[in-house]
Amino acid sequence: HFLRGVAILHSFAWKQAIAEFQLAQKAQPDFALAYCGETLRYNHPLNSQMDFKEPRAVLARLGADRAARAGKAPTDREKGFLNAVEELWGDGDSRQRRIAYMTAMERLYKQFPNDDEVKTFYALSILSGSSAVDDRTSRMNVKAGALAMDVFKKNPNHPGAVHYIIHSFDDPVHAPLALEAAHTYAKIVPAVSHAVHMPTHIFIQHGMWNEVANQNMRAFNVAKELWQPGDVPGDMSHSGDWGQYGFLQLGDYAGARERIAAFEWMAETTKNPRASGALALVRARYIIETEEWKVQPVADNASNETLLANGFSAVKTGDMATAETMATRLAAKIKTP
Repeated sequence: HFLRGVAILHSFAWKQAIAEFQLAQKAQPDFALAYCGETLRYNHPLNSQMDFKEPRAVLARLGADRAARAGKAPTDREKGFLNAVEELWGDGDSRQRRIAYMTAMERLYKQFPNDDEVKTFYALSILSGSSAVDDRTSRMNVKAGALAMDVFKKNPNHPGAVHYIIHSFDDPVHAPLALEAAHTYAKIVPAVSHAVHMPTHIFIQHGMWNEVANQNMRAFNVAKELWQPGDVPGDMSHSGDWGQYGFLQLGDYAGARERIAAFEWMAETTKNPRASGALALVRARYIIETEEWKVQPVADNASNETLLANGFSAVKTGDMATAETMATRLAAKIKTP
């Protein structure tokens, strides 16, 4: 259960990972790393999403205080991982704690430089730290990518290595460095929507539209299967959005319309504002990309994308009065500094 939890965690499968780590804890209540793994499920390392309460409660289940928990980590390697997690969920704001976690992982890496798991988690801590320090040089991303590529050379099927290579080199300059990892990840990725989608961050920068369209359709279907009432439909929305773009670049307008139908189902089923906003986006994009101009009535709370598409359609069909109305409504929604 622990090994499966780690493998799934590397693909950012939060719900699935927590279940595995808790089963590992049940099997061995003093297994410190199982608690470390569960706490990492509450921290999205690449954005500002952090749950402060739950991970501290997880650590409290292992031991009442830091000293008591350290006593349950029998090896220096386990103590290092536990210490890093203690820093992540210790004092300070999220930025300070991310940097403290990265620093702790760097110490552990120097202690165990040939350990692939240490190296991979250290690479991810650098990616997380780069967002905390606002590294605009990409130096930290390149360093993280180099570490992950070192693991990839030895173990091409390591889910963390291929995943973090993609995140490290997700820009037009460095994307070619991640193409091999993207192809590999697309083959080995588990049923995790974010992970199924991630190779397309590299494919899209190579104009690989078939891969962008179909891999994201696969990611959407995975997210749809895992969705439960009350869940935010973020994974469905993101992969469906990218998938439609791929179909449009292929000139496969039927495929793009199918994505709109999928978003209509998502908006109706989830009743979530993100879903309805995403539906407005894919409808507007379809109109502009296909140039199938048609002025449609719009509600008072219409999105910027809807107003923009309607405005373009009005201009293209010679309905300048409606075009002026759309321009006025858009201007009113734009907040100037």
